[in-house]
Amino acid sequence: MIILDYKKEFHNQIINTGVKALKHGKSVVFPTDTSYGLAVDATNIKAIKRLYKIKGRNFKKPVHVVVPSVAYAKKIVRWGSVASKLAKKFWPGALTLVCPLTLPSPSRGEGKGRWWKVLSSGTGYLCVRMPKNIIALDLVRALKHPITATSANRSGEPDCYDVDHIISQFKSSKYKPDIIINAGQLPKRKPSTVVKITPPLIPPFKKGGRRGGIEILRLGSIRISVKNP
Repeated sequence: MIILDYKKEFHNQIINTGVKALKHGKSVVFPTDTSYGLAVDATNIKAIKRLYKIKGRNFKKPVHVVVPSVAYAKKIVRWGSVASKLAKKFWPGALTLVCPLTLPSPSRGEGKGRWWKVLSSGTGYLCVRMPKNIIALDLVRALKHPITATSANRSGEPDCYDVDHIISQFKSSKYKPDIIINAGQLPKRKPSTVVKITPPLIPPFKKGGRRGGIEILRLGSIRISVKNP
């Protein structure tokens, strides 16, 4: 593991180093507005598979992604008025939106689009967010692709808020993160609040259909209340 101690005056150089690593299929630990996250290029299927090995994570569990902009989110998930209102109020911030995928179903093999199926665990929904952290945002914006936003820990272990804890968790692991951007001790905050947005099944809500709705899957750093129609 290569550790890059973050200093504001070297911000651009550190971001560039992280982006180069991501483009080459490497993994990068980065700070967010909650705990440290583990990033790979979310459009690189080989990097995603290695991410699961690093974490020791079951492929049945989805992985969140950080998007570079709301405009990019609209390209990959179904984005309605509810998502727009929530993003406008809470992004950048500790809110994850679980939205239906709009990308076409990938064909077999390693073809185009396969990464979304892996990251969504075949659910048809993708978890997207934009953390309120300049390092995280500049990393994904410079890459111009979404990056994974799973916590930088071994599956089942506590979230990490400092580099020593990260190193300790991966010390005996065969697979380790390639680069760690060390931004020091992060405040111990709850993980992001996760909200699922469900579209209507049969518009305009005929008998037997279902209205679209929103559901809080996890209460985290952001407290919100939702009202379904």
